[in-house]
Amino acid sequence: MSVEVIDFSSNSLTGPIPPELGMLQNLKTLLLYSNSLVGTIPPELGLLGNLKVLRLGDNMLHGEIPLQLGNCTELETMALAYCQLSGTIPHQIGNLKNLQQLVLDNNTLTGSIPEQLVGCANLRSLSVSDNRLGGTIPSFIGSLSVLQSLNLANNQFSGAIPADIGKLSSLTYLNLLGNRLTGAIPEELNQLSQLQVLDLSKNNISGVISISTSQLKNLKYLVLSDNLLDGTIPGDLCPGNSSLENLFLAGNNLEGGIEGLLNCISLRSIDASNNSFTGKIPSEIDRLANLVDLVLHNNSLTGVLPPEIVNLSNLEMLSLYHNGLTGVLPPEIGRLQRLKALFLYENQMSGTIPDEITDCTSLEEVDFFGNHFHGTIPEKIGNLKSLTVLQLRQNDLSGSIPASLGECRRLQALALADNRLSGALPDTFRLLTELSIITLYNNSLEGPLPEALFELKNLTVINISHNRFSGSVVPLLGSSSLSVLVLTDNNFSGVIPTAVTRSRNMVRLQLAGNCLTGAIPAELGSLTQLKMLDLSSNNLSGDIPAQLSNCLQLTHLNLERNSLTGAVPSWLGGLRFLGELDLSSNALTGVIPVELGNCSSLLKLSLSGNRLSGSIPQEIGRLTSLNVLNLQKNSLTGIIPPTLRRCNKLYELRLSENSLEGPIPMELGQLSELQVMLDLSRNRLSGQIPTSLGNLVKLERLNLSSNQLHGQIPTSLLQLTSLNRLNLSDNLLSGAIPAMLSSFPAASYAGNGELCGVPLPTCGANGRRLASATVSGIVAAIAIVSATVCMALLYIMLRMWSNWREVSVSSSDGEEPEAHDKGGKCCAGDGKYWKVGSGLVVAPSTEDKYSSASESTVLHGKLTEASAINSKG
Repeated sequence: MSVEVIDFSSNSLTGPIPPELGMLQNLKTLLLYSNSLVGTIPPELGLLGNLKVLRLGDNMLHGEIPLQLGNCTELETMALAYCQLSGTIPHQIGNLKNLQQLVLDNNTLTGSIPEQLVGCANLRSLSVSDNRLGGTIPSFIGSLSVLQSLNLANNQFSGAIPADIGKLSSLTYLNLLGNRLTGAIPEELNQLSQLQVLDLSKNNISGVISISTSQLKNLKYLVLSDNLLDGTIPGDLCPGNSSLENLFLAGNNLEGGIEGLLNCISLRSIDASNNSFTGKIPSEIDRLANLVDLVLHNNSLTGVLPPEIVNLSNLEMLSLYHNGLTGVLPPEIGRLQRLKALFLYENQMSGTIPDEITDCTSLEEVDFFGNHFHGTIPEKIGNLKSLTVLQLRQNDLSGSIPASLGECRRLQALALADNRLSGALPDTFRLLTELSIITLYNNSLEGPLPEALFELKNLTVINISHNRFSGSVVPLLGSSSLSVLVLTDNNFSGVIPTAVTRSRNMVRLQLAGNCLTGAIPAELGSLTQLKMLDLSSNNLSGDIPAQLSNCLQLTHLNLERNSLTGAVPSWLGGLRFLGELDLSSNALTGVIPVELGNCSSLLKLSLSGNRLSGSIPQEIGRLTSLNVLNLQKNSLTGIIPPTLRRCNKLYELRLSENSLEGPIPMELGQLSELQVMLDLSRNRLSGQIPTSLGNLVKLERLNLSSNQLHGQIPTSLLQLTSLNRLNLSDNLLSGAIPAMLSSFPAASYAGNGELCGVPLPTCGANGRRLASATVSGIVAAIAIVSATVCMALLYIMLRMWSNWREVSVSSSDGEEPEAHDKGGKCCAGDGKYWKVGSGLVVAPSTEDKYSSASESTVLHGKLTEASAINSKG
């Protein structure tokens, strides 16, 4: 047949490619791209000896590329991109001496680039991006001397970039992005004098930037982002007349200043974000008069925003967030009439937001989050008719929200949270019909909500918590697309409207800390996507509705501090994703359902402050992810289940103020992560304190008070080196308090009649506290004995003195000093006796002083030096 051209491209053809096409011997052009063809590429197409153009891309073809296509020796264009082809690139393609274009992008090809392609000497375009090709980039590519475009992007090539690529003198486009290339940028790439686009981004290339436009005079796009480049911006990046228009250096380890960019006067876009640049933004930045995009965020730039930046009259994007910029926003900013995006968030800028910013009428996004701007929101903010995002969160803004904001009809996201705004919401908010996100939390806004807010049908996220809003929440429920509604800590009143359930995709509903009354609506059970439900700290009453069992995605359920009655529902055990369950401080009755043991993801379980009875189910031990268990202030009975040992991630356990009995399970000593508190106080526990509690080395607070524990305090508690609060009072404990526990106050041990030792009264010889009458008797006896000894010694001294006087009178030679010397020796002898006597008489007084010092240690935390000196006599 004499058919030479078939063009069925861009239709809606389905089915396979007919193999009979291989019989059209005169066919030169076959165009079947952009259809819905399926199946494999027929090998019979290899019979088309005169075929020059084959374009089958953008179909649903699969299988391998037929090696028979290597027989189509007249082929100039083979385009098989955007299919689902697999396997390797057939080396037979190297037989196609006339091939000029080989386009295989967006398939799932594997293997390497076959070296036989070196035979395609006329190849001008090689594009195999978005496949799974690997290995190194072959150096023979450098021999394809007429190659103009090389695209190997988004594959798995590794190793260094071959220097031979520098031989491709006709190359205008080189794209190697998204591989695993390593090593430095070959300086030989500077020989590609015709190159217009160079993209080496998203690799692991290291070293310094070695590209210079002194030879690459035609280079317009230089993309080196997301590598491991370091060093500074080279001074010869743009020497002389550079054509460079787009420079992308983001996501490297570059440092130093950005002054090296100022010579690239043809630049229209700069992205040097996510590096380590320091210093100031140079005032000469206005040399880059053609600049449209200036993106320098996530660096360490300091200083002020130079006023000269307003001379960049073409600027559309200014992104400087997450630096260390200070100073004010220059009022001249209003001259940037084309500015669309202004991102200054996470800096240290201060001053007021200048009114002149409202002259930037092209602005679409403004983000000043996390600075120190003060004063009011510009009154004429409504001039920004194109504004879609206004983010002023976490500043120090005050005053009311301007009514003109309602003129920003395209606004989709409004974030004014974490400021000091006051007053009511303006009625003009009803005009913001495209508003999707509104966050006003942590301000002092007040009053009832305008009823007209009900007309905002596109709202998806509302967070106005921690304000002073009052009245009904109904005005916020006009949208059926709400996914987040957070009204925590306001003064809203009335019942929870069933209209909240119109938003069936709701994932967070937080109404805590208001004055809501009535029952929890059963209709909330229709919110099957709900993950967080927090209705705590209101005045809700009635039972927990069974319909909430349909909310199978719940991860947080908090109903604490209400007046709910009835039982803890057993269906809670079916909420397998539940991470927090807090029903504390209500009036719930009945038992703890054993089904709670099925909530395997539970991290916090708090049922405290209710009227629950019965025993603690042993099934609680199956909650192996539990961090907090709080069952205190109920009427629980029975023993503490030893199965709690399986909850080995617990860091807080509170079972106090119940009627639990029996011994403290030694298994609690296996809860090695307990840190915040172990509180078993005010129960009826008996037996001894288990020595295993000494294994809780992270524990900071231990309270076993007001039980019936007996025996000695185990010395193993000395291992609790993190303990800062201990209460063992009001038990039946006996024996000596371990010395290392003496630093706790006496109140920690009060009400244990048989305990003794610091900080309590001293222990006797038998290790028991001496009775007060006994202590008084001992003191009296010591005083009597001491007095008797003193009288005896005094009598002996008088007799000795009398005898000495008799001898002295009879034998005196009239020399008084000698008699004085003898008297001195006698006194020395008396001194020895007095030391002995002192040991008998003074020792109790010294011991009393030391006890006082010890008590001072307990109360004041240190031993007074004076007391220590006194105790040494």
